Amino acid sequence: MTETEEDTRPEPPADLGDAGRTYWLRVAEEFDLGAVEEPALAEVARTLDTLAALDAAVRRDGHVTDAGKVSPAVVEARQQRAILVRLLGLLDLPTDDDERPSAGGTGVSRAARKAARTRWGAANGRR
Repeated sequence: MTETEEDTRPEPPADLGDAGRTYWLRVAEEFDLGAVEEPALAEVARTLDTLAALDAAVRRDGHVTDAGKVSPAVVEARQQRAILVRLLGLLDLPTDDDERPSAGGTGVSRAARKAARTRWGAANGRR
């Protein structure tokens, strides 16, 4: 960027945590966001923050409650991951190994792969 160019990237929402802010900045750096993508990105980032908190709760408290039932955090994390896949589909960002699909393409499966990479990267200390 030259001295006369202006940085027009949108700022991340103030309420984002570490996981959401990191993802927001990475996406905003690489892609031009439109009127539809920016709010969707904000929701993706908030969902990533929620997942990070839920994953921390599961690590702290375990997958099963003292009563022998699945932890509510595990159940909610599963629901949040499903939401994340749908939100990533709205963003329709290309991945490293493929291009944007044509109309009627495979946006959901591509978004699922991206969600899985995000999950595994966060679990292994990569962001």
